[in-house]
Amino acid sequence: MQSCRRLIWAFLPAWLLFGCDFQKDIQIKLPKYDKQLVAECYLERGKGFKAVVTETNSYFDSLRIPVVNYATLILRNSKGLADTIPYNPTLDIETLKFYNFTGQVLDYDTQATYSLEISDSLGRKLVGQTLFLPPPDVDTIMVMYDPESEDSLARFQIFIRDFPGQTNYYRVVFNEDSLDSAPVLEFEFTDRNLDGQRFPIGTTYRFEKNKTMLIRIFHMDQQYFNYLEAMEAAGRANGNPFAQPATISSPMTGGGFGIFTSLNYRFYKVKY
Repeated sequence: MQSCRRLIWAFLPAWLLFGCDFQKDIQIKLPKYDKQLVAECYLERGKGFKAVVTETNSYFDSLRIPVVNYATLILRNSKGLADTIPYNPTLDIETLKFYNFTGQVLDYDTQATYSLEISDSLGRKLVGQTLFLPPPDVDTIMVMYDPESEDSLARFQIFIRDFPGQTNYYRVVFNEDSLDSAPVLEFEFTDRNLDGQRFPIGTTYRFEKNKTMLIRIFHMDQQYFNYLEAMEAAGRANGNPFAQPATISSPMTGGGFGIFTSLNYRFYKVKY
């Protein structure tokens, strides 16, 4: 009988432990979050200036897009141009991208340096600079079919003639049938060890036949290259506990984030 009592008392603390409620609410006072301006602004030959201006959100803010509509955008160049870009919400029908500041088509000068200043009533400011580069020198685009595949999947091979005596940065974007959906393939690279040479870039056998591939090949500056690399790294790190934290590289200065650059590319429509 005494041994039974000892057995009951031995299990009693464990029973009491599982019966207790260890939940406790903890309140943490977070510091005030100062929102910053974010901008994505492009110059393109034969097209009007376009920009989307937003602001950063804290982690606990709503998922709405924080568009900033009350801002002043002034575009200047080194040859005396000064133009205020109006608030003019526009949806690019071709790409389905939204811009809240758009301007008329300007005769962009490839020999001038352009600067953009963005400011708002809260005293926030972003400043960036860019210039026009020559479009890439694309030599040949080839389509080849896999002889070992019953469906004869296609691959693309592109030959580029590199501009000598400088470091060049390139971006290639593939879209199937239209530009209003996510690219099926995109990548950036430099001309490291290929200065002034004709070199190939290509894909694997992965594309089904009887479609149209829209190919854009960009020649871009280093600031845009670094910005794209940082954005891609941040996308890979988002929600991945095993990824290295990523910091957005912003070529625009003034306390916010963004890119102001010219788009220098060649566009090809290839049926295969």
